[in-house]
Amino acid sequence: MRALRLALLIVPLLPGGAAAQGMLASKHNLSVTGPGPVRAGTETQICVFCHTPHNANPAQPLWNRQLSGQTYTPYASGTLQASVGQPNGYSRLCLSCHDGTIAIGSVHNLGGQSATIQMVGTGPGGVMPPGPGLLGTNLSNDHPVSFVFDAALAAADGELVAPAALTGLVRLYEGATPGLRNSVQCTTCHDPHLTVHPKFLKKSFVGRTDNLCLTCHVKPGWVGSSHESATARFFPAGSGTSVADLSCGACHTPHTKQGAPRLLRDAATDAGAPAIELTCYRCHAPPAQGGVSFDLLTQFTKARRHPIADYAGHEPVFTVAAPPPEAPLNTSKHVECTDCHNPHRVRARGTPGTGGVFEGMRGVDLAGNAVDDVTQNRDLAEHEVCFRCHGDTFATVVGTTVQADPGGTIPTGNKRIEFQTTNSAYHPVAGAGRNTSANLEAQLAPNGLGTSSVIRCSDCHNNDYYAGPSFRGVVSQYPANQAQPKGPHGSARFNLLRARVWNALPGPASWSSTNFDLCFHCHDVGRLTTRRFSEGARTNFDDEGDPPSGKGKGNLHWVHLIDRVDKSRPVCKSCHYNVHSNVEAPNTQYRVNGIVYTTPNAAGVPTRLVSFHPSIRPVGGRARPEWELNTTTRERRCWLQCHRTDGTPGGAVMDGFGYRPPSGDLP
Repeated sequence: MRALRLALLIVPLLPGGAAAQGMLASKHNLSVTGPGPVRAGTETQICVFCHTPHNANPAQPLWNRQLSGQTYTPYASGTLQASVGQPNGYSRLCLSCHDGTIAIGSVHNLGGQSATIQMVGTGPGGVMPPGPGLLGTNLSNDHPVSFVFDAALAAADGELVAPAALTGLVRLYEGATPGLRNSVQCTTCHDPHLTVHPKFLKKSFVGRTDNLCLTCHVKPGWVGSSHESATARFFPAGSGTSVADLSCGACHTPHTKQGAPRLLRDAATDAGAPAIELTCYRCHAPPAQGGVSFDLLTQFTKARRHPIADYAGHEPVFTVAAPPPEAPLNTSKHVECTDCHNPHRVRARGTPGTGGVFEGMRGVDLAGNAVDDVTQNRDLAEHEVCFRCHGDTFATVVGTTVQADPGGTIPTGNKRIEFQTTNSAYHPVAGAGRNTSANLEAQLAPNGLGTSSVIRCSDCHNNDYYAGPSFRGVVSQYPANQAQPKGPHGSARFNLLRARVWNALPGPASWSSTNFDLCFHCHDVGRLTTRRFSEGARTNFDDEGDPPSGKGKGNLHWVHLIDRVDKSRPVCKSCHYNVHSNVEAPNTQYRVNGIVYTTPNAAGVPTRLVSFHPSIRPVGGRARPEWELNTTTRERRCWLQCHRTDGTPGGAVMDGFGYRPPSGDLP
């Protein structure tokens, strides 16, 4: 009879008798008849574990449990505008069980006095046992609670609904100010008596257009994005649920693994270290490991890869607010998947009217300004995203040298400076190149390119699967491949290159086009390695005469790479060491019309990406190896010393060796 009277007192507080009946079959029925693993040993009352009609504290909602005096670690994030302090209101009541510090059976009033009901299935001391229900006192991996959600917060965040719209089951509750319903509490999302949805949720966690998360959170660009519309079946939730159906829940969960930032699923190691990539790998893994989309896990386990495991407390910002300055990039090396892709906006590359895989991202433009496609209504170019790390901050983020192949090091530099379209020579990434000669046009045409073409960083730095004769030209022209995703995620080649390019001196002892395969994806191997102009050679590094007379040495690329390969052991980088630009060419000087320049841009004329390998030495008292150009006669000269056959110093000397390309070439 006592249990019945108490139940009758509590039922009017519930959203209906049906809900109360549903609760009886839930884990919150802690009586001896409860269905869960945690229940009383003998106590038959159901509501007494939380409520009492007398001596309640607090009086609303007739609370019958002690409240914890613990100090909690609240949720925090660099993108959180709310002020989150210690739990208050209904959240404190929930934590009296779920923080694991007070015995579940400890109540104020049982038969007129305080008591501890004996329980089974609890942890040591009768507290909440280990499992998803045990939140602990460190709430940094749990959705923030007990914070004021008002119009000012919604405006500051830019991706929240107006608080006044929360008038249904999902609503605000009292916080620090009694009588004022202005705070998000545990009860905003959960009703301890409601069992319509799993985990006592007030609204379904699943749903493409409407779910619990989307009730409060509004993500611009989400609708129609790759993740929002993905029809792939999501393996952890069963084969009948798509990524689109799971919506926010595919990547986020309100109570996640300790150490995971941004409430991301699985985004921490077993030791509790943040690992954002583990969330991405839930889908982006081999099918054998449950992957349902592009297999990036395999790419990031290759010998060379973007170091996405180097987490340094870095959290990219995806709000509609203007991006913050790039100062964090100067502090420590780090990169995450979300530094290149906004998961709420990302689209397939080439999606009309969008920035594709960089939709919603930030970058740095050629002038060095922080740019984004949200506030500035513009699509980012790939190189602008790359400049965030490989631009002005390269020395800190990337380092000044990187490992070469098959040995030694090569310099890296500020790519934003190297790709300026005012430079004397550069690979055409930020704009078409300066070399518009007919010979270069003839080299590029067989691979679908021309002197007016613009390429991407990822046309050289990409998955090494996209190498060889089957993948000539730019990578973007080939269809998407789930098993072999495109992009500079990982490669077996140094510097994340998609194909082999021999870098160190001495070079190979015999000719094979595979040693320079990267170059030949754009530059036609036949036109560079044929001996004579009449046989198809089309190169500006030529000694045939003007017009082509066939009396000279012919195509000097052929001479170096094939005819004299066993003697000079050259590589493409012998003369084109910095392939991005010759702005940074510390081992080269240029003599243009009799004037010597150590800074190639000062010449004001095309310098053909000539920059000599550090192992090449100067001759004739010059401070550096020299490349000479006469714009009137079009004659070129080299002043330098190469290797011996065995690769030691003292080999061939080019003491003013001159050549003049065939007619039609520009200066």
